[in-house]
Amino acid sequence: MPTETSGKALSKAAIVDKALDLMEQSGLAAVSLRRIATELGVSAPTLYWYIANKRELLDAVAEHLLRRGAAGVATRPAEGQPWWEWLRERARTMFEAMVSVRDAPQVVAGNRPTPDALADIDTALGELVAVGFSAAEAQEAFFALGAYIGGAALEWQSEAVRELDGTDNPELRWAAQDDERYPHLAAALGGRARHDPKATFEYGLDLLIRGMRSRHEELR
Repeated sequence: MPTETSGKALSKAAIVDKALDLMEQSGLAAVSLRRIATELGVSAPTLYWYIANKRELLDAVAEHLLRRGAAGVATRPAEGQPWWEWLRERARTMFEAMVSVRDAPQVVAGNRPTPDALADIDTALGELVAVGFSAAEAQEAFFALGAYIGGAALEWQSEAVRELDGTDNPELRWAAQDDERYPHLAAALGGRARHDPKATFEYGLDLLIRGMRSRHEELR
């Protein structure tokens, strides 16, 4: 079996861990099989024993991130826990996991699960089926939640970059607070000192959960 030059056994997990290290240090643009091979002290072709191509690598990284996000949440509701609160908890934990790693939302977007993830996906779908959703509608609900979480996480990270770079235009904010020209916009902005992305995420998540509960009532 191929090994690293240090003598430590090479593995798919080691490759994924190194990809995550590179993402956190330099962003997604720095992640390549060649760069990972260099970091691990092996030749690039050696990695193909474990990872066929970059798309497969990114899917493996995405699965790792999603598993990390789900690690603190049960695969099914606790005894007596409403299904919607379980979903809310899952969504929050997943969101926090995604915003904690640089460019994670870009990696997770459009990924495909690996065979190792199918059992957990099936279990989660089964919880919604058990309370009255069809399997197809349960899947759509998870797709909708996933799309919202990913989009909100991407927006969060993009805003953080703008703030660090100092690329926001203060003149635009001042102009938007002109209550004679833009009364509704000025009123909205006047209600808070600055944008709170976490509060925005919670607001949108609550709307989604309320919508799912309303749909559930229609199915009863």
